Amino acid sequence: MDRGKYKNSLALYRRRMRFSQRKVSQLLGHRDASLLCAYERGRMLPTLETALSLGIILRVPAEFLFRALYDDLRTRIRQKEEAASRHRPGGANTNRPTA
Repeated sequence: MDRGKYKNSLALYRRRMRFSQRKVSQLLGHRDASLLCAYERGRMLPTLETALSLGIILRVPAEFLFRALYDDLRTRIRQKEEAASRHRPGGANTNRPTA
């Protein structure tokens, strides 16, 4: 099965809810399931609005649906934070939250 460029857990959570692609697509306001199919196969990323809507429909935070992307973004941002704190007088900022 072609998983595409954007790995996600959309199909897994959709099946857990026992929703068809057609049902989710209708709830998203789509005419057919072609976009949802492209999202599930990782061929396209949904817009922010659609990603949040999918989280609401599937009753799971959007970052769970797109875990690989979320983890990659978090890693890159934390690395940038660390690099910035090394260049700041006084070192790391102790007032920033972790995680």
